[in-house]
Amino acid sequence: MLIRPSKTIAEKVLRVLEEEILSGKYKPGDRLVERELAERLGVSRIPVREALQTLVRRGFVKTKGNNRKGREVVGISEKEIRENYFIRAMIEEYALWEKSLQKDKKLLSSLTFLVEQMEDFAKKGELENYRNLNSKFHHEIARSLNNRKVSGIYDEASKSTGWFQKLTLYAPRMEDSIREHKAILQGYEEQDLLKIRRVVKDHYHQAVEFLIKQLGGKRDES
Repeated sequence: MLIRPSKTIAEKVLRVLEEEILSGKYKPGDRLVERELAERLGVSRIPVREALQTLVRRGFVKTKGNNRKGREVVGISEKEIRENYFIRAMIEEYALWEKSLQKDKKLLSSLTFLVEQMEDFAKKGELENYRNLNSKFHHEIARSLNNRKVSGIYDEASKSTGWFQKLTLYAPRMEDSIREHKAILQGYEEQDLLKIRRVVKDHYHQAVEFLIKQLGGKRDES
């Protein structure tokens, strides 16, 4: 079965637009006009339309107007923040429970190594390197389930939370974060499911509350 060329182009357009939104080039409320995007990217309007429809489904773009052909980058709402972090926490809790009960030492070893590297970067105050390893730590937990669909859901939620963080200039509290990561590993080693759940929830709670505070009165609940 041959892949339609327009589909391949639509996927490329999607990657470009998604990266531009996630990088902050497009801000909440910015309009996305099919014709203008098609001209800038040198493609027809069909793959642009397909890409925008995917971005709507993923929650980065919403339709505007009675004909629902208008598109704009979504605003950030408290509801979206809580929902996306809830998805991440739920998947990570389940993965940690499962792998802990299976006594998966390979995952524990990998996560421990990452935390050691994170601690080193935290001591040096290297925020960007810390961010990258922190993201790797959490993604490794989710991917340990070896479930493609669950990983897909987790990755989409992570893209949204990463976007929220960039827009609100969120910076992790590195020393506190290190202690929380170590507590997660301790709960894992001890097979303490209640501790795992509590620590993961507490770990994400601080990020959620920071982002909501940064939102202030600029909430978009639509």
